[in-house]
Amino acid sequence: MSLNENEVYEIQVYTRKYQIGTCFTCQKCLYCGKDLTFENCHCNKYEKPTKNNRTAKVRGYRGLCYDASNAQPFLKEFMKKSNLKFDYEVNLATLCTTCNSKISRENNKFGKEIKKEKDIIKSEVNQVTELQLRISIKNGKEILPSILVNWSFDDIKYNDLSTKIEQLVSEHIGLTFSNEYFLAYKGSSEVGAGTLLDNEITFEEFLKDYKRYISNNKK
Repeated sequence: MSLNENEVYEIQVYTRKYQIGTCFTCQKCLYCGKDLTFENCHCNKYEKPTKNNRTAKVRGYRGLCYDASNAQPFLKEFMKKSNLKFDYEVNLATLCTTCNSKISRENNKFGKEIKKEKDIIKSEVNQVTELQLRISIKNGKEILPSILVNWSFDDIKYNDLSTKIEQLVSEHIGLTFSNEYFLAYKGSSEVGAGTLLDNEITFEEFLKDYKRYISNNKK
């Protein structure tokens, strides 16, 4: 019988109970090294592997205690695929060194990505806890000299900045409330009236522009 290359042929993997002497994810025998996905061997796979009961074909193995509630996403998916493939439905697993190395690499990669994200978040937080601004007050047709200010905040919010601006304006032109003037911002190289800063949404955009400006100046 000739095979039609256009047809798709499926190979059925038979289900089994997990045996402690096999690799959970690839079904390698941890005594003789044979791939048990489609074959079988005569090793006592119900006995836990040790240095004394393995052959030279299996140089090592790693034990894994799998807890789905604490496992990282990639490990959950990795173990889930093996459970579905072999129909194990167990949590305690033993791995061959190859599969253990694969998990270790993914684990290290995942840890580095998490650390990188945390460093970025920490950096962004640090950038918005202190503001250095050059403030110009326009009173009617009169434009007062610019004022350079440095403000520090534990957790900067729009209302915090608005209050600081209100106090500064009152110090220079007399008691003035925030609803009596317009607040706008622009970069040092920008021209025109600037961008209106009057609510939380525009404040978030202001912070993004400010962080971008600081970042560009550091390059």
